[in-house]
Amino acid sequence: MSSETPERLDAKNDEQAIEASMGSMGRLSTELNSLLTRLGSEPAEVVSSVFSDWVTLVGEHVAQHVTPIKLENSRLVVEVSESSWATQMRFLEPQLLTTLSATTRSNIVGIDVRVKRNSRSK
Repeated sequence: MSSETPERLDAKNDEQAIEASMGSMGRLSTELNSLLTRLGSEPAEVVSSVFSDWVTLVGEHVAQHVTPIKLENSRLVVEVSESSWATQMRFLEPQLLTTLSATTRSNIVGIDVRVKRNSRSK
């Protein structure tokens, strides 16, 4: 019979479950990154960082008018609220690419801008 207390056995089982889960997450992360590479995309942590940290990366004012849509072939596709923001993004692109590269370790080489369709025109 084991000399370990029931509480210690529960803790040991919990630790083993966490380790197994982390191993599964590691394999999942590896598989996801492999798939993203085959699709010509950045690794998952880079994609996640660009989208989740967008307001911090570009500032609140820009984020109110510019939304990241996708990363494709090392290019960031963004949607802007008005055509004037498409012009603004051309001026901001070099600075934003530098910020994205330094902050997210991304290899984004350019930004493609789409003007959001006005839903009221339907």
